Amino acid sequence: MIHIRKLKWALVLFVLVNTPAYSMSFIPSDTIDISIVKQKIQDGTASDRTLNAYQTLLKKADQLLSMQNPTVMDKTILPPSGNKHDYLSISRYWWPNPETADGLPWIRKDGETNPETQTDAVDRKRLGAMTHAVKSLSHAFFFSEDERYAQKAASILKSWFLDTATCMNPHLEFAQSVPGYSKGRSSGILDGRSIASVVPEAMTILSKSSHWAQNDTAELIQWLSEYLKWLTLSELGNKENKQKNNHGSWYKYQVAALAMHLGNDSLAKETVASAQESLSNQLDTEGKQLHELARTRSFFYSCFNLEALTSIALVGDCVGMDMWNYTSADNKSLLLAFNYLSPFINGEEWEFTEIHGIDVSDLVFPLSRMAKHTNSNEVSNLLAKTLSILVENEKASGIKNEKLEALSLSNDIVE
Repeated sequence: MIHIRKLKWALVLFVLVNTPAYSMSFIPSDTIDISIVKQKIQDGTASDRTLNAYQTLLKKADQLLSMQNPTVMDKTILPPSGNKHDYLSISRYWWPNPETADGLPWIRKDGETNPETQTDAVDRKRLGAMTHAVKSLSHAFFFSEDERYAQKAASILKSWFLDTATCMNPHLEFAQSVPGYSKGRSSGILDGRSIASVVPEAMTILSKSSHWAQNDTAELIQWLSEYLKWLTLSELGNKENKQKNNHGSWYKYQVAALAMHLGNDSLAKETVASAQESLSNQLDTEGKQLHELARTRSFFYSCFNLEALTSIALVGDCVGMDMWNYTSADNKSLLLAFNYLSPFINGEEWEFTEIHGIDVSDLVFPLSRMAKHTNSNEVSNLLAKTLSILVENEKASGIKNEKLEALSLSNDIVE
């Protein structure tokens, strides 16, 4: 059995530790107070699961102290510009063409990751390693106040964004490239979601450390400002903004979150409004996410898109816009999308293609957010059912679910 505590404290560390998030200054103080969780950890009143998750976080942070700072200069394939400071990745679902002698141009196999696209020859894994490390170290510093973690997180940020010898240029012109195609691809902007979700938050946490100076903040804000400018003014950014699936949602999240952090509330509001309007194109009258259901990983991408949309809704909270309860003129809403998924969590067969099988933990982050911000009994029951499934799976396998662990840090779950 599990118990969902009063939702006032829901997602305290879920938002902080393991989801797309933004600066702690973005988080409304009347709904989330992570200092309560920190206090419970310090005085020993936190649940066993929360204390264990905290120790796991520190262990992970300890291991990261000795890692080499990743930088874009480490790749072995040059981007078309010839400048290693430009980020480069190769789209994961593309493969050499068996019909041509040189394999060019590559062809797409949706949902099937080509391992050759995920090597250290390009930057995608390094970007993930960088943001993962910064997130873990900054969180470890917040809870433990151990300056070693802040020092390492600051060092990693400076290497990736600020040091002139190793810094990434603030654009994604060559992200998710495909061999055989010379033009940039707007879909590569998806790679940048971890920058918007991790860096502003980490910067706020590290501002409490002696290892992060005001000048560091000013320089990083300048980098983020240049990146936001590229997102909003570039041809690729404008194209990605028009996408009607998770790509368009994650683009809007990046713009909204960065605009808010940088003090441009008007752009943040405009972008949240655009995301609200996009529900009309993304959903049918039943709440099906039509563009995600066409994928070979239909359940995963339905959840992935809801993660983006609920991330935007969190930004909306901070600029006075309620996306959680927004309903379009044609009756499309976030609630409609969640309600459509309810029968499948409750045991009905998923009728769409899902080549990797359904993993209900894909839904738990956006579902937790939705339960916190609506009064829907169906959503609350769906969250309880999802958590029960994950707990039972843990017991059967003996392996802790990382997403469930992240939720436990907010004291939402008691076994």
